[in-house]
Amino acid sequence: MDKHLNIFRFFNDNELDYYEDNLSRAFALCLKYDTVFLGNILRSVLDDKHHAELFNTDYPDYSIKIDLQRRTPELEGYSRVIAVACSAKQISVNQINKVQVRNTKDPETDVLLEINDTCIIFEFKRTSEDCAAQLKCQAEKIRQNCSDDTIIKYVDLNWSKIVRQMLNVLSLEKQINTENQFTNDFYSFLEKKHPEWFPQRTINSIPFPKDPQDPNNYYLSTRLNRLKSIVAHQLGLETKEISGQYPRLVIDVPWQWATEIQIEYPDYDDGRQLLQIKIWIGDTKRQGQLYYNLNTEARDWPSDIDGYSLSTTPYLKFSHFNSGIFWFKPDKNEYKKTHTKEFFDKFAGRYMKESWNSFEDDLTKICPEWKSKTDYVDKLINTNRNYFDLSIGLTITIDIPYSTARKTDKQEDGLAMSNILLKVINSLKESIG
Repeated sequence: MDKHLNIFRFFNDNELDYYEDNLSRAFALCLKYDTVFLGNILRSVLDDKHHAELFNTDYPDYSIKIDLQRRTPELEGYSRVIAVACSAKQISVNQINKVQVRNTKDPETDVLLEINDTCIIFEFKRTSEDCAAQLKCQAEKIRQNCSDDTIIKYVDLNWSKIVRQMLNVLSLEKQINTENQFTNDFYSFLEKKHPEWFPQRTINSIPFPKDPQDPNNYYLSTRLNRLKSIVAHQLGLETKEISGQYPRLVIDVPWQWATEIQIEYPDYDDGRQLLQIKIWIGDTKRQGQLYYNLNTEARDWPSDIDGYSLSTTPYLKFSHFNSGIFWFKPDKNEYKKTHTKEFFDKFAGRYMKESWNSFEDDLTKICPEWKSKTDYVDKLINTNRNYFDLSIGLTITIDIPYSTARKTDKQEDGLAMSNILLKVINSLKESIG
């Protein structure tokens, strides 16, 4: 779908002159056309007793009026004024009484709700700017047009709180197949423009993605990146972003036989719902040299680590300009011969074009079908490349059932899930040596 079919995304969405006005308008439209969202917001800004007074009758003789940019001299006759601060940070309601009122002659409300004798005004800021003085000015101006006993109540409804309300509303509406287009589009617009306003979703609340277009891909990838950062911190390390066609965040490890740890989930055609910890051992000649000094023979790996399934994928990596161009994966019998210190010492390294024929003969004696199973001819022989580098590596994959992750990762701090990941990584590291 074209992104501009989103109700609130404008063609020139970089224009900030009227940005806060547009946020106010979007919020008001969601209130007007999504009664569930309206109900949630009203419960957020009204106390229980006041809410009951306004909605305890089956046949009210008044209606809710929603409006924008009303001048305060036009507003009068209320017994209560609810003044709501909506900015990027939480505002201390208790401190508002100490705030000096901004001296504005004819202030306007951003959004106004009128319910019987109650007036609810909203002041919106897209930044962390404290809007207390501006909001207090509007509220006091309105009270001047009301009776002496009119009550003013201040409420903080920062953007993070609004977003949480929207998420709850949309979750309910999706479950009964009545998703509101206004609220959904506003939510999508805010998530794109202000991801910092959104809560960190836990895996418990993220269904496993069904296909590449499933929005849960974004949520799960974001959560996994957060968990990688936590695990890296627990290890005393950092994360790094690997650039390329598909940039990825990995844990940067200083282990001599590996440089990165990835935490991801399988491709959709895999059919399994898993989280996977992956480590690439011996991906470069230097890493391989250090690994095969520790493990001179092809290693028989355990079937699990800490109760989680472990699998290995041995490979020979053909590279050019430090970038892999194709891989050969030996079978189980070939692995016993290819992933040894003897094989590494003989085959790992750089091959200039004049030595390719000899290389082909030597490798064919051990892996007879390696050429037919790779792009060797298309990506080396039939090209202008005059060299390639060969490394002898091994991918270690630990599978954690997604159901286990959903049961474990329920808190935003991520510690329960990160502790499982950390324990598995440390056990694997100790196993390798």
